[in-house]
Amino acid sequence: MTMTTDSTAAQPDRVVDELLNDLAKVPDVTGVLLGSQDGLRLAYAGPGMDGQMVDRLAAVINGLYSIAHGVDDGEGRVEQVLIRKTNFLLFIMSAGSPPAAVALNAGRDPDKVESVLGVLTNTRADEGTVGFAMANMIKRMGELLATPARAGGAPSGDGQ
Repeated sequence: MTMTTDSTAAQPDRVVDELLNDLAKVPDVTGVLLGSQDGLRLAYAGPGMDGQMVDRLAAVINGLYSIAHGVDDGEGRVEQVLIRKTNFLLFIMSAGSPPAAVALNAGRDPDKVESVLGVLTNTRADEGTVGFAMANMIKRMGELLATPARAGGAPSGDGQ
């Protein structure tokens, strides 16, 4: 099977890499990680991200996001987790289902994995700016990688 290059949806791993790199350019961001909710890395970017750090951070963001769900009262959902230390900030948000190609490249079953976005910053980072950039990246990922609706042509089936 060959991939076409006429749309971004045909190259989801490249789209995700570009989005993560854009997020890593936000002032004071030192690393960005898209991890699976079972604690494995899917994709990452940023100057402070090496292999050992990425694997550790994937497990940490998954664990912290899971803990946040543990305090769920059934009235809403966890939107963001923020850890503030004296030398860094760690932001965590659910990023929904990752693109199938990204999940497969990471050795994950795309039908069974949800993703979590983690952003590591220094303490000078503007929390509002980082949170907005994260939400925007997640939204853009969904928009750029969505399958276009069928226009004319074959029917979509009987709905079963």
